[in-house]
Amino acid sequence: MLHTMSPIRWFLLALAFLTAGCANNEVILPLAVADNRNAIVQPIHVATMRELSDDGYAVFSGDRSGGLNFAQVDVSIPKDRKRGTIVYPRKVPNLKEQFAAVGHTTNRNEAQFIEAINRSLAQKPPQDRTVFLFVHGYNTNFASGVYRQAQMVHDFRFPGVPVNFSWSSAGRTTLYLYDRESAHLARNGLRDTIRTLSKTDAKSIVLLGHSMGGFVTMEALRDMSIRKETRLLNRLDAVILASPDIDTGVFYEQLAELDPKPDPFILFVSQYDRALQASTQLRGGGSRLGQGSDIERLRELGITVVDLSNVADGEDATNHTTFATSETVMRMVQSGALIQNPQAAQADNNPLAPVGEGIGKLSDLASAIVYLPAKVAGVR
Repeated sequence: MLHTMSPIRWFLLALAFLTAGCANNEVILPLAVADNRNAIVQPIHVATMRELSDDGYAVFSGDRSGGLNFAQVDVSIPKDRKRGTIVYPRKVPNLKEQFAAVGHTTNRNEAQFIEAINRSLAQKPPQDRTVFLFVHGYNTNFASGVYRQAQMVHDFRFPGVPVNFSWSSAGRTTLYLYDRESAHLARNGLRDTIRTLSKTDAKSIVLLGHSMGGFVTMEALRDMSIRKETRLLNRLDAVILASPDIDTGVFYEQLAELDPKPDPFILFVSQYDRALQASTQLRGGGSRLGQGSDIERLRELGITVVDLSNVADGEDATNHTTFATSETVMRMVQSGALIQNPQAAQADNNPLAPVGEGIGKLSDLASAIVYLPAKVAGVR
């Protein structure tokens, strides 16, 4: 006899998948003494909608602050580790194997935040004075969002200055609806963060929103466009949505209100993203943007789509963070083919390095998974 699964069981099952696809809610941020022999230190500047926490291992909680707080976390990254991986720390971390903090500063005001970013930018050559602004997804506490950005900056060899926009996700499996409401509230904070970054010496900003952070990103851009803040929108050198947890129809409504539209505008999608499959079940159907069910229409709208459905070299079994853990994606981004010149990803003479045994040249792989905007001549 067949039994119909109850809505409550569907809800819990979907939450379990979403949890697996996003961060571990037990992640902590212990302070350790830097170990220069076994680890390198990556400073991460922070703009957050979170309240300060009384827990020394959390720094910031999942409570909503009602405004922006500014901080900095110096993240220790093990030198001897596989790219794309994060080993989260215990309360007494082993820096040879685990990520951890070796310093953090809170209670900065906007002027101090700008000054700190300008100091970091001044240490870069002029061509690298770009800000990498990262917006995390659902079920992500403060520590795990900071670790993920540090991992990406190090593994992708991003030459600019990282800024972490940490909205008030509860970092708990059962508080999905709290996170959705926090994501709605966070759009103003992200907009204000971009305004603040426009006051720095950065030449441009690369904005990446992951999962539910993609929704925060689109809402902030939409708000700036409605307010006709064209100058701010033009400061964005590229906008990237990775595994975006956005209803496809909602996305098209958001996109229609963007003027100017980001260029390049890049989406990482996968039809095998289990977290987004669970999100679809939670909502009773309707595709999520990150499932890549509408690639041709996206191309017609001037968006570059990177389909990771058949990329299997990441460390995430749910296929929700392949964009951050895949060696293939790392090499593509490091080549500059996706952000600086998407057309180069499919050029026949693209002199990119081999990915590895059995894959061949990166240009060959890119031609199979990168869908350029339809307006670009010579693409499929």
